[in-house]
Amino acid sequence: MKVLSEPPMEDHALLSALDRADRALQRIERALASRQPSASRDEELRSKVREVVEELDELIRKAAA
Repeated sequence: MKVLSEPPMEDHALLSALDRADRALQRIERALASRQPSASRDEELRSKVREVVEELDELIRKAAA
């Protein structure tokens, strides 16, 4: 019967680093879940969409002419 020993130091360091990374991801997920959408960002996106639609309309008019 083989006796399991303590993992090598490198394994311990790796497991510790993975645990820290996992906790960091959990903090990020919680922060994103509690984040409220920004009204100014929504308006900025709407403005960009309007600009793109206007450009498309212009290209369609030119192509139809």
